Amino acid sequence: MSKEPLLKVEELTISFESSEGDIEITDEVSFDIYPGEVLGLVGESGCGKTVTALALLRLLPIPGGKITSGRVLLKGKDILSLSAEEIRHVRGKNISMIFQEPSAAINPLLTIKTQLMECFDYHEFEGNSEQRVLDLLKRVDFPDPQRILSSYPHELSGGMLQRVMIATALLMKPDLIIADEPTTALDVTVQAHIMELLLEMKKETDTSILFITHNLNLIAQYADRLIVMYAGRIVENSHLEPFIQRPLHPYSKGLLNALPNINEGKPQIIPIPGQVPPPKDYESGCRYRERCDNAFDLCIKKPDLLPFNDRQNVACFLYNKEAR
Repeated sequence: MSKEPLLKVEELTISFESSEGDIEITDEVSFDIYPGEVLGLVGESGCGKTVTALALLRLLPIPGGKITSGRVLLKGKDILSLSAEEIRHVRGKNISMIFQEPSAAINPLLTIKTQLMECFDYHEFEGNSEQRVLDLLKRVDFPDPQRILSSYPHELSGGMLQRVMIATALLMKPDLIIADEPTTALDVTVQAHIMELLLEMKKETDTSILFITHNLNLIAQYADRLIVMYAGRIVENSHLEPFIQRPLHPYSKGLLNALPNINEGKPQIIPIPGQVPPPKDYESGCRYRERCDNAFDLCIKKPDLLPFNDRQNVACFLYNKEAR
């Protein structure tokens, strides 16, 4: 793995305007993605995963969403400082995104062919562009790609639209693919095939993948490293193996305990009590403390994300001897 990150996110803070003033969604989120690696991003719904991904491509809702502070460095260049014209050349070519809701990301008034071929109007491509489209549609399990190209979005199922979205993201052989729940609408067989396709693309072009999912089983199969997000903050950053063997943060342990564990034929699931607070109710200290069995007096302060060893970082006072 390269020592220099492909993408470096530094203290990214995102907020949304409201009638009550600006509401902070993420708080100084920092992480790196290296060439050719799969970085998992996990956490419950409402933790800020998708908002973080949208901010990387400057796709936050306007008006309302804004990046309050931070930098996003792609190969050393801050893409948050680019003009609207410049960022359009980054989207699709350098960074592409598989959106969680394909029906909301695909224009219902245009054929699939029109929308796929539009990518080549904005980016240079060596080779036969139409053949590239046909080949990718076959690789995402469409036996009749010509019919798909002539179809309108309403003529395709949710799973078929998701596969079209995946093909779109792969068209330009991007440096980074942001995959936001890319297999949610797919059955298990197609899900496995799509994940294998993404890994093939990773090997062929040294593409990196930011894999956003609730499915820790998929993370265990495909990720090299992962970051755990809770209430707009990263609470753990770890290589895969030590995380599976010994998760550090109480929230990380809760996520793994909530997975079915077949023991004597009976699934043993330990749920996490409570739920993720809405952003307007975020605490200034540890935001997990109201749900945490290990909370103590220091948790009213904000814990820093600090190294536990050379493969795991954690934001929890349980591991901060100096603070305790």
